Amino acid sequence: MSEPTTLLLVQSDPVIVDGNRRAILSKTLSGILAFCDRWPGDVVVSAPTVRARPSESLPLHVWLDQDDALFAILTGMAPEEAAKRCSPAVVLALHSAANYALLDAYARRTVFTFENGARQRLRIEMLQASASLSRARILVGHGRRLRAFRRSLRAAGGAQCNGYAAWDAAAGAARSAVLFFDHRVTERELRRAPGPRPASAGALRLGFSGRHIAIKGPHDALDVVAALRADGADVEMTVFGDGPLRGELQRRGVDGVTFTGDLDFETAWMPTVRSNIDLMVLPYPQGDPAGTYLESFALGVPVLGYANDAFAPLARKHEVGWAVPVGHSAELIAEGRRLLSDAEDIRARSENALAFARRHSMEHEFDVRVEHLRTVAQM
Repeated sequence: MSEPTTLLLVQSDPVIVDGNRRAILSKTLSGILAFCDRWPGDVVVSAPTVRARPSESLPLHVWLDQDDALFAILTGMAPEEAAKRCSPAVVLALHSAANYALLDAYARRTVFTFENGARQRLRIEMLQASASLSRARILVGHGRRLRAFRRSLRAAGGAQCNGYAAWDAAAGAARSAVLFFDHRVTERELRRAPGPRPASAGALRLGFSGRHIAIKGPHDALDVVAALRADGADVEMTVFGDGPLRGELQRRGVDGVTFTGDLDFETAWMPTVRSNIDLMVLPYPQGDPAGTYLESFALGVPVLGYANDAFAPLARKHEVGWAVPVGHSAELIAEGRRLLSDAEDIRARSENALAFARRHSMEHEFDVRVEHLRTVAQM
């Protein structure tokens, strides 16, 4: 019997089903295709299923005919059932309790990918807990889940760590681990020259990009614009993205702020940021390793943000921007004021940001990940 050569990708993003067609988030699909380009065998995707609704608009998805796809799609089954169906050489799955069942039969063939360290996991649990739960009960539950987290890492074949916080969390626990930075900027895009940063002292073209929800800090980003314009500064901001807070943010009526809604990443977001943004203001309170950090760096745009678990080490180790304590909006504004008169600092960090991104192109990051998977699979 020949050795198994299939790579099973367990996706958390749902696949939308309409007859024989499947809709997948464009960013998720680009990652799947990157694995297909590099993996020496078949690629199978396991994902939750959602039925398409009539007249549903899906601007961030791509429709595929299942018969024409470069990979098989298994829906409507648990990940461990999908593994039994395709007998994989290796499984790549998000590190979550929902995927621990893979360890029962496929422990040494399972690689977990994760992005949150212990502190960030606790913050998320605090945010998600009901008001009736005491801090003590939350801490007890967190301790129990943390022990399970470490046991699962020791049992699995390896871990792929998206960002420094995850890398630090895996140290000493994972059987084998690699560090990567998840984004979708290609080497071709990285070769394009960024625009000037900034044109002159006393003027800044700011950007905010992210879902318009509280954990992305959009109100704090607008506070920076409002404060600097109140000082008489020549400042404007482009707000990229959408979300439930958009109406509330627009009703604030901050001068100099333009809302774009969701833009196609390659054809609209990247050209706009490259040409029109000097500095990204990303005051994300949560430490998720947002791809927006790397995508901004790749366009030569440094970041002013909160020192969460994901951004703080990037700013500290690579000088790709400026980090202030989480939730300290006054310090965010103060740093914005300082940068208005320090165009050279912005230009220097812009160069650092681009240099870092060029070392971590999308192609390079997927090469690293697939080589790790092949090592685990002994292929």
